[in-house]
Order: sequence, then structure tokens, then C-alpha cells
Amino acid sequence: MTSPPLSRAPVPHAALRAFEAAARLGSFKAAAAELGVTPAAISHQVKALEEHLGVSLFQRLNRALRLLPAGAALGEAAERAFADLDRALEQARLTGTDRAALSVSVVPSLAAKWLVPRLRRFRDRHPEIELRLGATDAVIDLARDPGVDVALRYGTGPYPGLHAERLAVGALTPVCSPLLLKGRAVLHRPEDLAHQDLLRDALPDEAGWLAWLTAAGVADRVRLDRGLRFSNSHLALDAAAAGQGVALAPDLLIADDVRAGRLVRPFALSVPSPYAYWFLSRPDRAETAKVRRFLAWLKAELAGA
Repeated sequence: MTSPPLSRAPVPHAALRAFEAAARLGSFKAAAAELGVTPAAISHQVKALEEHLGVSLFQRLNRALRLLPAGAALGEAAERAFADLDRALEQARLTGTDRAALSVSVVPSLAAKWLVPRLRRFRDRHPEIELRLGATDAVIDLARDPGVDVALRYGTGPYPGLHAERLAVGALTPVCSPLLLKGRAVLHRPEDLAHQDLLRDALPDEAGWLAWLTAAGVADRVRLDRGLRFSNSHLALDAAAAGQGVALAPDLLIADDVRAGRLVRPFALSVPSPYAYWFLSRPDRAETAKVRRFLAWLKAELAGA
């Protein structure tokens, strides 16, 4: 049987959108819920598209839909096309007069010791983006939380299902107040740490300090149970700057305080951190202009850090 000639009229946008949703979700009912119409309306639009194309797209079973070869090919192309269109619309919004909001969830220590002091430069470069910053260690489900565009986390990775870029991998270095390098309690050698309070953060089992003390050859001479324990690295660093002990932290977090003279490195030895700083976002948001601009700015700042 010869198929009817293909219509040269434009494909109705509503029919194509209904088909794409049904193909992606596997049912008229789910597509109707997503688009805010009735299942009958979805069925009608898909039927109209099939008549327009002169080919069947679905095999309609008792309680399910099965994509036919033509439907599978068109479904993949339609999903890509609508995703590209959504990204283009987002970029168009960014070039308009309204400011685009970018919600960023960041671990508190990175926010306090590195990101916040640099935000003025981002705002000056991208006044079209309204940055909304939330500092938390809580796990954020980016795939299900539409209120967060980007998460900056300190971890080992990987992060399945997300767009993930490793921003920085640093070393762990002891730091203290310059006051601790004066007087009778001078830190000349790693074994001198036996007379100091070791300020610890939330790393499990004192993993960071244990690795450093082992590398320094004094793990059997320095107790790990002395000093204060903090929930976040930036609190331990503030305590160290106040002369309350010696903290261990990633290079990225201590760089500004060392440059300003608030903290000093009593020893040259560092150990690799098992963690890295990660940039995370949903794949469909990773290509939006506001997210790409924020990532590019972060990389530029880190290159100069």
C-alpha cells in the first residue's frame, strides 16, 4: 500500500510536543500530566501528527504504548530539539533586560574562606545574573530539587546522573597563628606537635591528620585526641588564627589567610587530599548560559588562586 503524500504544511507544534512527551514518558497519561492536558487531548494530537506524516508512530497496546521504528527515531530527534530550544530560550532570557537568578549550594568552608571574598568580581563581570548563595553540607538532590542550579562540593566523586567537573585537587597542610612560632612553644619539627592542640574538622577517623603525621614519621608520638573538634574546616582555621592550636586544611582554603599573615605554615610537608572540589549541576542545566558563565568564572579565579 502506498503511503499518502507527505504534507508540506508545517508540523503543528502542539502535536509534536505531545508526541515527544508521550514517547519519552511511555504513556499518554504521563504526558498529559506533564503538559497539563487530558490523555484524550494527547491521543488526539498524536493521531493528528501521524496523519500529517502518513505513518504510525506508536503501537497501541491494552495498557501501554510501544514506539514503532519511525516513532523511536522521531522521538529521539524531538527530545534533542526541544532540549536545544529550551537552552536557547534560557540564553535569550539572559540577554534581555531581566536578571537571571542562579542558585548555588556550596559547602560552608569553601564559601567562607574562598568564594564569598571573590563574589564582587563575579557581580561586576556578570551584572545580568542574580546570584543566590546557600552554604550547607547537606546532600542536595539536584535531579529533584528545581530550586538549586549548581552545587559546589568537597568529595571523592563520581556523581552519577549529574554533570560533574573537578575544579581543584589540593594538598593538606598544617597551619597556625604566627604567635605559635614565637616563645617557648616554637614549632621547629613535626614532633613538636606533641605539645600543641590539633584542631580537627569533620573528616572521619582523623584521616587527614593521621595521613600527615604518618608522612612526617611522628604518628606514634603525637596524640590525635587533643584540641577542639569542629563541624567545618573554616571554624578550625579561625581557631588556629586565634592561636588555639594547629589546623590541617586544603591549600585552597588557607591561601588567603597565609597571604594576609593571619596563618603561617610551620612545616613544608603536605600530603595529597583524598577529596576534591567539584562543580555539579543537572545535565539539562549545565549548558544554560548562566551556569556556563559561572563555571567559566570559577575556573578563571582558581587559575589565579
